[in-house]
Amino acid sequence: MPDVMPPVTVVSQPKPPSKAREVLTSATLILFTSMVGIACVIALASTLTQTRMSTLVIDGVPLSIWKLDDIRSQWTDIRDTIDDLSTEITEAEKERTTIVGKEAIANQAFNAANTTLIIKIDELLFRLGGVDKALADKVQHRKEKPDDHGASPAQQFGQLSALRDEALKDHSELTSMFDDLRSAYTDFAEARRQRLGAVGSREAMIQKIKGLQDAVSGSRTSLETLYRQINPKFSPLAAATKAGDASPSKPADLDDATRARIENALYELQTGVLGPVINRLVTTQPDILTLTLVILMGILGSSLQMTYAFFKQQRIEKPGAYLLRICVGAITALVIFIVAKAGVPVIADASKLGGDASINPYFVSFLAIISGLMSENAIVSVQNQGARFFGAELTAEPKRWAREDLHETFTKSNRNPERVKKLLQASDEEFEGWISGKQPMPANVQMIIAGVLQIPPRDLYTDIPPDQAGTTS
Repeated sequence: MPDVMPPVTVVSQPKPPSKAREVLTSATLILFTSMVGIACVIALASTLTQTRMSTLVIDGVPLSIWKLDDIRSQWTDIRDTIDDLSTEITEAEKERTTIVGKEAIANQAFNAANTTLIIKIDELLFRLGGVDKALADKVQHRKEKPDDHGASPAQQFGQLSALRDEALKDHSELTSMFDDLRSAYTDFAEARRQRLGAVGSREAMIQKIKGLQDAVSGSRTSLETLYRQINPKFSPLAAATKAGDASPSKPADLDDATRARIENALYELQTGVLGPVINRLVTTQPDILTLTLVILMGILGSSLQMTYAFFKQQRIEKPGAYLLRICVGAITALVIFIVAKAGVPVIADASKLGGDASINPYFVSFLAIISGLMSENAIVSVQNQGARFFGAELTAEPKRWAREDLHETFTKSNRNPERVKKLLQASDEEFEGWISGKQPMPANVQMIIAGVLQIPPRDLYTDIPPDQAGTTS
């Protein structure tokens, strides 16, 4: 029978992603990484601001960030009121300047109209005295000085108007003069009305400015009282009695340096383009803000990893894989932070985060970024530390001893045994017994030392007890 050729299996190559998908993926990665970076900047800035403001101390008492924010809200209202009043005062001063100018013009017009009226009265009296002296004598003489008891030009005009019909009965030639006098008085009356209006406007504006200045003074007093409330030794009764010049106990005022620091903090909480956002984050509970920063930095690390893989390794994954990487980065950063905070040496210096030590936001950010960027390595590190605690109970590994004294092996491998001892958190006697071959090693210790020396475990350890095993206690 002729040989039958086996069927040939054709392996289809995966279809490369389309150009549109590459562009969409690259744009999405860049946009997402940029947005996460901005969020990390805001969170880090808020954490730094909160840390800095927590150092404000008044008379040995730390100033709470929440008390400072409550003071800021009152301080903002008072400052806004003062600013509004100051703006109104400025506008009122400008308006008063305009009114003073109008008053000067009105005074000039009034003086001119008054002079014209006096001239017309004198002309009419002169003509009337020439034709009917008895009638002219009925007009009261005009006063020349303030203490005189004579008539004013307006009163003289009234008296002449009353004599008009009687004078024109026999002297009709005076009609035009009486008409000119009436016209002059009409201009005088209008000029006097405008002058009185200008004077009234000026006086009203002066009263308005005075009222605004009094309001500013009251607001500044409220501001001073608010500053004194910041001091833990502040006494409301003392503050009230101080205003009445009867102060049995002086209110606790702030010194200039402390007041300047508090004002700077209040301005920092209030101003800026992102002022409301920063304010909400700064007044967040410190632990929540720190954990938020950790998660954001973990996401940033994963985003950098995905972006690097796309542009350098030309690797495009499904949307679900990208979402998984983001979640893994966030959770890994959170886990590493918790493990490091617990004092487990998964990082170079766990003491920077252990216990109740103050947290360095920069170190937290760095730890979270590298946890997200190298999430696989971070998970392995946590697994190794978990094996250190639970490996002895979960595994049934036989006891093994070092085949020979490992001090020389450490020297040849250019490794420092002291660092390994610190990593294992072993005592001097215990670690010396392990590497000298006198005491059996736990399974996790065997793996860590083999990894440090980069020598296979079978070449380092034996399950046969050496002659000197157990001779040291």
